[in-house]
Amino acid sequence: MLGLLGRLAGATSEAKALAKAGAAQRAIASRILSPNDMQGDYDASRLLTTTLGTPDGKPREMTPADLAAFRQNARALGQRFKGGITPRQVIDMSLTIDRKRAREEITMAVPASARGVKDSNRKVDRLEVRFITNASKKYGATRHHVMVEFLGYSAAVASGAMSAGKAASLMRKQGIRLDCDCGRHQYWFRYVATVGNYNAGRSETGFPKIRNPGLTGVACKHVLRVMAEIEGAATVQRFLTRAIEKGRANEDGSGSIRTSQKEADKQAAKQANRPTVRGAHTGNRDFDRARAALRKASRATKTTPKQVAGGSKRIAALANEPAAREMLLGIIGKLGITREQAIAILAGVGK
Repeated sequence: MLGLLGRLAGATSEAKALAKAGAAQRAIASRILSPNDMQGDYDASRLLTTTLGTPDGKPREMTPADLAAFRQNARALGQRFKGGITPRQVIDMSLTIDRKRAREEITMAVPASARGVKDSNRKVDRLEVRFITNASKKYGATRHHVMVEFLGYSAAVASGAMSAGKAASLMRKQGIRLDCDCGRHQYWFRYVATVGNYNAGRSETGFPKIRNPGLTGVACKHVLRVMAEIEGAATVQRFLTRAIEKGRANEDGSGSIRTSQKEADKQAAKQANRPTVRGAHTGNRDFDRARAALRKASRATKTTPKQVAGGSKRIAALANEPAAREMLLGIIGKLGITREQAIAILAGVGK
């Protein structure tokens, strides 16, 4: 019987086939707005349309003013992302609707495989981790592949000052690149990721004039579910630690690791009834911050009684002995205090 996320064997080939199909579909599209179009080479006879500024979201014919707006949106996006992004930023900058869908619809995200990736100089400079998530099944898919590249990998492998576990904890808070095979990433966010330099898949130079002309949001629900796991899941921590250990054993960071089918099924079943891992960020910033503030306040509140000073303890003990009590009353009385006042004082000792 297959697990909740299906068979892992062949998952890499499946992801590559999906990527190839997406690229082929992109290549034959005739209504893509290219960078040259945006710079003024646009031929109005092509009659391209956009949803920019339309209150009902229905496409209308594109105008030269739209091209100027597109250029401005792209410039603003480039300034917003200065090369790379962190898992926390992915969640913080995402759209509310995508965070909501991630919490309610995507309940599983398991790291399936990882490998060190070489740069143009043939040096391993990043760790490529393939996650598999469940799908909402709205469009017929049963699972999706999310690729995450950890840009701090080479430093984690080379660092001799910390254990592999500590290096993994640091690495998952640092810069990443990402990709997803779903339609929302392809049509809404791949251009944003390309301009922001945090795209792990093929680059997208076609402006999303219909789906996302305002260039809002950064990630789909599948990516957001993976980000929640990266931030807080012990499973991901162990997986990244193992990858760093393998990279250190090979000295140059090369090599790959995989999750067994048994372990993947176990993790998927464990996550199935909890949209986010315990203690991790849910993707809802207001909720996460309120929960963090509540946790901080509860830790600051003392729940144990204050220690009574040793001298006060001894006086309280003496006050409970009849003979000693009378002696204390006499001593207090010599201070000009009435017997009733002295009794009241002894009654309050130690409280």
